Amino acid sequence: MTYAFYFDSSFCTGCKACQVACKDKNHLPLGVLWRRVYEISGGGWERQGEAWITDVFAYNLTLACNHCEHPVCAGVCPTQAYSKREDGLVLLDTAKCLGCQYCAWACPYGAPQYDADARHMTKCNFCEDSLEVGLPPACVAACPMRTLDFGQRADLEARPGVLPAVYPMSQTASRDPNILIKPHAQAEKALRAGASIANLEEVQPRSTRSLETPLIAFTLLAQMAIGAFWAVTLILLGLPYHYLGEQNIFGPMWAVGSLIAMALAASLFHLGAPKKAWRALSHLRKSWLSREILSMLAFAGLWLLAMFLWMQHYGNIIYSNTLFLRNILAIVTALTGAVGIYSMARVYRLKTIPAWCNWRIMVGFFVTAFLLGQLLTASFLAADALRGSHVASYAALLSPTGVSLVLLLGIQFWLVISGGQSADVTVHRLRLSLIGAGMLGAVALSIAVEKAGAWITFPIFLVILVEEIMGRWLFYRLRQ
Repeated sequence: MTYAFYFDSSFCTGCKACQVACKDKNHLPLGVLWRRVYEISGGGWERQGEAWITDVFAYNLTLACNHCEHPVCAGVCPTQAYSKREDGLVLLDTAKCLGCQYCAWACPYGAPQYDADARHMTKCNFCEDSLEVGLPPACVAACPMRTLDFGQRADLEARPGVLPAVYPMSQTASRDPNILIKPHAQAEKALRAGASIANLEEVQPRSTRSLETPLIAFTLLAQMAIGAFWAVTLILLGLPYHYLGEQNIFGPMWAVGSLIAMALAASLFHLGAPKKAWRALSHLRKSWLSREILSMLAFAGLWLLAMFLWMQHYGNIIYSNTLFLRNILAIVTALTGAVGIYSMARVYRLKTIPAWCNWRIMVGFFVTAFLLGQLLTASFLAADALRGSHVASYAALLSPTGVSLVLLLGIQFWLVISGGQSADVTVHRLRLSLIGAGMLGAVALSIAVEKAGAWITFPIFLVILVEEIMGRWLFYRLRQ
């Protein structure tokens, strides 16, 4: 037994009684609509000889949560707040919800919506309380034209001319939504002509966080920390920086810990209910968000242990017993960081956001980690050189560092150009200019000598940091 909605689009008048009834029964706040009536319109006027002919058309489409057979919201939720009953209903346990809004990003129908007052997600529950006493859902009961109905899916599929999706619904068959629609006569024409949603401002799910500042901070800080640890690991292993002493990594090593701590703290500000953050590891089997959080926590813990062993070795305590273990731990920690960045990129690989669902995101995240991490480490070494210590060692790093930065910035430039999409053309062009400026600085760094190279390092780091912040801001703007 599986419940499903039925909608006859050919007779819907667009009165929105279903939308109002749902909002009234569930006491939904301003900006939250579990059921939304979309007004689809298209066509225009065309001159034929002396006459003007119109092909204007319009129809309505009412949608709520479709209680899919394979709900993506349940798959991505890090706390397993979603459950699917035997009768097909997909329900949300708000007591477990973090308010991270990840389910809303992933749902092709925009069903889960954030309640800013309650600080958690909400969604249609098919009026389960009404079903238990033999009553229809409020939206069905309110429809004056009887175009909206519900019942057992097997019975509704037997009705003539029904489809699981019509324009502009997502055609994602893998979700298998429990809704059957008798399309309007103009539905095919709307698909061919690319008809628009006339009331988009009304039906578009709203978020109180239009700019994902906490996520910008979290992703950039975490990637910088991991990239810096990779650079530190190369120094610890003596490849290829055999001319650097371990005293050189004291600053970068502490910076890694500070950055990952700030990144984890910043991620809490993205949550509607930060006190429930401990639940985020509940769905490691399916949710990439859970895996990302676990990887970052593991990286932070391993960094702490690596720092302890390094301090033991640096203080000449149990030297012979800690050197090998310290190096192995550094490699494991670096690999854990790589897993963290991989998981972070997979979090954003969503079919609902085409601009994110491509290989460029994965490559871009790793390039950012290498860029910022290498520049941060180089900045600490440059500071040592300017203080008069290890000038020769830093001078030996200038050329390989400059060449590495030129290659990384070249890849970054190509990623930005080949992406093709931009949420803000002006910021996009400014970012490209900063990448170009960084490449010129990297070339100068590769041919600089001693302290001159140290002075060049800081401006390059600032330019690339600003460029990466712009890039991440544009990245999240693409979702909207």
